[in-house]
Amino acid sequence: MRKRISLVILYLAVGLVTSQTLPDDCLSCLRQRKDGVNRCSWKYGSYFCGKYIITPPFWHACGQKGMSFSECASDDQCSEECMKAYFSRYGERCAKQQNKSPRELTCADYIRLHDGGPDGCSKSSTRKAAEWIHSCMTDRNVFLLRGFRH
Repeated sequence: MRKRISLVILYLAVGLVTSQTLPDDCLSCLRQRKDGVNRCSWKYGSYFCGKYIITPPFWHACGQKGMSFSECASDDQCSEECMKAYFSRYGERCAKQQNKSPRELTCADYIRLHDGGPDGCSKSSTRKAAEWIHSCMTDRNVFLLRGFRH
């Protein structure tokens, strides 16, 4: 019993660390990658809503934040909470797929999770998105180091 409680506490702690390490710059790059348009439509063969292209299965996996799928996906705060919850839920799995600690996950890893689902970090089809996000984060950090803000 004590061992189970320790494992649950460890799991929750890892999840919290993962969700807290998602910087605002990463969210900004994710919005840019996903067009940043706050609407609902069909794309990539599925229905999605919001700036982060949240699908109904993604919304269910994030814990069904907000009042409804379309309302949450269209609301900046709710959709960001959904993204963080999804990444927290699958962050440890992503880290294992890449033989790294959950604390070592990068924005590129998060976009791979977003685009490829729970096993996205091991799918070759998500590598291009990871490269794009890495470039975006590098560009943003160069501007931030020079004192500029987007």
